[in-house]
Parts: sequence; C-alpha cells; structure tokens
Amino acid sequence: MTTRNRTQLLLQFAAVFLLVLGVHARTWTSADGAKTFEGELQSYDAASGKVGVILSNGKRMTFEQDTLSADDIAWLKENDNRPAGSRGAGPRPTLAVADLDGVAGKVFDIDSDGSFRFLRQDVQIDPGTGRGQAWFAAYLNKDIEIVQREDRKNLAGLKDPVIAVFTGFDDANARALKDGKSFRADHMVLRPDLKEATGVSDDGQTLVAWFTPRQARFSRDGVIKLGDREIPGGVKGGGVRIAIEEQRSVDDLKEGSWRATLSGKLEGGRFVVDKMLLNPLPDQVKDDDPNLPRVLSVGDSISMNYESAARENLKGIANYRRITDNSWSTARCISFISYWMGDYTKPGRGWDVILFNSGLHDMKQKELGGAYAMPLEDYKKNLRIWIEQMKPTGATLMYVTTTPVQNDSGSARYAFRSKGAEDDFNNAAREVLKDYPEILICDLAGYIDRSPEFDNWRKGRDVHFWKAGEQVLVGKAVAESVKKALEVRRRKN
Repeated sequence: MTTRNRTQLLLQFAAVFLLVLGVHARTWTSADGAKTFEGELQSYDAASGKVGVILSNGKRMTFEQDTLSADDIAWLKENDNRPAGSRGAGPRPTLAVADLDGVAGKVFDIDSDGSFRFLRQDVQIDPGTGRGQAWFAAYLNKDIEIVQREDRKNLAGLKDPVIAVFTGFDDANARALKDGKSFRADHMVLRPDLKEATGVSDDGQTLVAWFTPRQARFSRDGVIKLGDREIPGGVKGGGVRIAIEEQRSVDDLKEGSWRATLSGKLEGGRFVVDKMLLNPLPDQVKDDDPNLPRVLSVGDSISMNYESAARENLKGIANYRRITDNSWSTARCISFISYWMGDYTKPGRGWDVILFNSGLHDMKQKELGGAYAMPLEDYKKNLRIWIEQMKPTGATLMYVTTTPVQNDSGSARYAFRSKGAEDDFNNAAREVLKDYPEILICDLAGYIDRSPEFDNWRKGRDVHFWKAGEQVLVGKAVAESVKKALEVRRRKN
C-alpha cells in the first residue's frame, strides 16, 4: 500500500469516527496536514510503526505512523510508554533498590547498560498502610549466566536422545554404574544445549552422558551410552528430581516471556544479577487482536472452570485473559496482583476490564461452624487494598460474586466449607463496594441460585463446575457481564 493510499484510508476512518473523546483524547493530523481527527492512543509499536487509536464509540483503528504528521510521530516516540487505551494509568511506577537474591518476577526493558525494570511476583504488603513495593531497578552482570529451567516429576512425553547430567550417587549405585549395571542417581538434568558427553567425574558423583528416556507414562529412567556400553539408569523415586535446563542469552531474555528468579547481590547502591533462572510464560499479548479491548480475569479455580467458555463467548468482542495460576485467598491476591497485571503502562498491555473475585478460600474452616480462615473484617480490608492496587490501571473493575457452597463439605485434610457461607463474603464485599460506586458487579452467585439448570449440581458437595454443560452456562453468564462492562466503558468514554 502506498503512502497516499494509507493516508486516504486513515482519513476515511477519521471521517466516519470523528468524535470527541474527552480529557484523554488528542487531535491527530494527517501527513499532508489537510485533515485532523480526535482519538486516544491505544497502542504504538515503534519497531513496526503500527499505531492503534480508540474512538468514543469503542471502535479502534490501526494504521502506520507515516500517515501522520511529523509532530504526531514525535509525540508517539516521546510517549511510547503511556498506557494503552483509555486506561489513564499515568506514569510508570517508581523503582526501588533492594536485595532481590532468590526473588522471582518478570523482567522488563533491558537497557544497553544492563539496567532493567523488575516486577516482583509476591509483594510484601505493609499491614498498616496496605501498600507494598512491586517494581525494582536492577542490573545484569556483564558475565551473567541465564538458564531456562523446567522441573519435572517424570520423563513423560520425552523420547529423543539428549545429554543428561546425573548427580548424587551413593556407594551402591556408583559401583553399579562402574560395572555397567542399572543405577539410580539423586538428580538428573537434561541439557538440550550440550552436544558433548564427558562421562564420569573423577569423584564418581557426576555423570554426563547421552540419554534416551524410556517410553512410559511415569518413566524416571532410560538408557545411557557410556563409551561402547549402553547402561540402564535413572533417578530415585519421590519428589522432583528431574529438570530440563538450557543456557539462554540476554537476547532470548528480551524476546521471550519469562518468570525469572534472580541470584545476585547489592553492589554500590544497586542490585547486580549474576545468575537468572527462567521459566517460560505464555505471552498473552502475542495472540491478542489489537483492535479489541483487553479483559483480565483474576480468580480461583472456579474462574478456571469457566475460562474457555467465557473466552469463546467473547470471541471477536474482547481479548479475554485469565491469570496463569490460582488466586486463592485475598491475602494472596493483594500480594500477587501487581505481578498478574503486568506492565500495564506499555502500549497494548493495558486492561480495559478487570474481573476479580476471592472468597471460597477465605471462607475455609478447620471444622464446620468454626472460624473463617480470613475473618470478615480482614476480608473487607484486603478487598479495599486490592481495589486500590487495581485502580491505577484505569480499567473498568467488576467484582464477581463468590459462587455458592451448596452443602456442607470438606475434610480435616482439605479444610471445610459451610453451606451458604458465600452469603457472608458477598455481603461483606457489597459493603465495601458501596464506597466504590464505579465498580460493577457480576452476580454469578445469584445467577446460579436462580437457574434451574443447576438443580443437580445443588445436590452435590463439590463447589466446582466440572461438567461441560455447567461450564458453558457459567462462562456465558460471565461473558454477558463483560459485554455490559464494555458498553458502560464505551458510554463513559
């Protein structure tokens, strides 16, 4: 497409959607200066030059930066860290310096001098102020070791020969290995990045050899090749004794989506990272439709039950994303919410709607009729902290009511829940939400209580929704609430 055609396309969109957006909108000018329109920056990719703008009716248009004036392009480059969409998230959070040795989180914006921004996974919340520091400044040692690691209980699904590093041999297994007999080591690390087998170490405690896993569902062993001999071997039973490790580069760190655990020390007023252990994470933005709003779902295993159905019902309407783990209780939510929201100040990574719920884990009891794991007053306090943590995103917040406990359930091992306990927590939440009239409510509990389709479910004791039909119904109900939230947002903008 020529520059002239791109400009014409942009102006056609502008002519159709020429609407005023309010305080967050700005006036954009075409490259030839002939036309203007108003809209708010949704996303900007400096590398490709792609620009996304949101209009007052919720529609988004995407175009190339060279269809804009030189002033607009300069503004984009100066403001490429502002929030996506009409989220009003403001400037990036302030960075702190601290000892981050052994701390897990996400790495952002590695600079040429090795500095980077680090988002801590679990934030320490001050019980007095309800605040905690999530963002930190850190530096990469010029000789940093970066290792991708995946811990495994078995070798299921692995079949190709690979270099394996066995460590921890007791006397009996050391002799067995020496005699070419079956052995068991304490630990095994598979190294796809290595190509050379060095054999047995001088002290007999380490073996580096080509290894072919045995094909079985819960296999923890296989066959090694040591010289001309093929020897059966593996790891002992119990616990996590197998890992897959591969050396990575700083470029890999920049390009991928990772959970990083840091090893390092404070030096001269800054934290320097000597080693970084990476676990791959799904990059949810990668599969987003940039023309659709982004929705984040924060919840426990109930939200896992309806995740697929909700996403299916929002196809073509919103990019529906759920946190990658279980939110558990409000105590965990206020510790992890910054990590789950990610760097929402980056274009394309902000949130338009955030669904949030916690209750089923807060209401657990050591015995039926006993005290709740999270006292109601503490539950309300945590909800307030949680809400204040999410507000800077500028997203439309929607509380999802805690789903019913249909009958007394549980055991001494897994804790108990009393029938109807959700009412206590939903009433407590509504009391808090009176102070936040802008927060919407998805009354999922009320929907389930009123729906005859859940009559059979109400006879059971499992609070989850395992049947496909149940999941479809619950997911559709959540999706309908999201659509309403998006409509409210559109009208507000």
